[in-house]
Amino acid sequence: MRMLTTVADQTEAKTLGDALYADGVVTTLKETRDGAIAIWVHDEMQMEQARAFLNGFDPSSSRVAEMAKQARARRKKEAKADEQLRARTEKIRGQIEAKQNMRIGKVTTGLIAICVVVFFLTDMGKNMAVVAYFTFVPPVLTRGGAVWGNVSAIWEGQPWRLFTPMFLHFGFMHILFNMWWLKDLGTAIERVFSARYLLSFVLVTAAVSHVLEYAMSGPTIFGGMSGVVYSLFAFIWIRGRLDPSFPYRMPQQLVTFMLIWLGLGFTGWVGPIANWVHTGGLLVGAVWGVVSSGYIQRKLGR
Repeated sequence: MRMLTTVADQTEAKTLGDALYADGVVTTLKETRDGAIAIWVHDEMQMEQARAFLNGFDPSSSRVAEMAKQARARRKKEAKADEQLRARTEKIRGQIEAKQNMRIGKVTTGLIAICVVVFFLTDMGKNMAVVAYFTFVPPVLTRGGAVWGNVSAIWEGQPWRLFTPMFLHFGFMHILFNMWWLKDLGTAIERVFSARYLLSFVLVTAAVSHVLEYAMSGPTIFGGMSGVVYSLFAFIWIRGRLDPSFPYRMPQQLVTFMLIWLGLGFTGWVGPIANWVHTGGLLVGAVWGVVSSGYIQRKLGR
């Protein structure tokens, strides 16, 4: 961009700018320190054309007045077209974002699908012969009931048992509650990070929380995705508090509800619950949230 000339009168400068625009030369008007108006030509290749026009410029001529009028009409038309294009672009962007917000993450969808399939395969957790394939410790079923096998089965060819209890659900409310939260919280993690990140998160949480439940409660039948749900909840809660760049925040009312529900589970008032799975998930998610937020590094770096 190069300066063509300066004009003392603002009206004359505007008329010159409009006439040049009608002649095909785009300009910008800027006020100088002494109060004059500088005419800047955008395309340096058009400087000769602009100088030639300036040499014959007469602000009082009817030709210049008509060119200025045409320029104003053209600018108005182009501004309207730009506004319409901007509106269409914003509408399309909004539609795309809305579709993305409605889309459930791939790993989240896969986990929900497995839970639903297992739910019906086990007859809502009632078919013990099928449930036995997913429990942490393999039970040996007899007419008198179940005799528990040894946890060493996990290390002796059945490592999937570290993870598979999360796919077991006992009753419609159990699976509906867990799948609803998994849909929202799991998808949030996939959006911010990746499907692989969520999968790693879920597997680590499941293994730790299942081992903790077995260590604290012994060989019992436990299952459900609620340990993972508590882990996702704790991760988003803590990461949101410690990392200003993290896009999600957990409402305080929900935090209070989840912690109260966790505490009620230990009282026995709400029925049999795998409380240590919940606790293990909460701890894994909280620790993961602290470490991944960079909070410790920032504190040590001070």
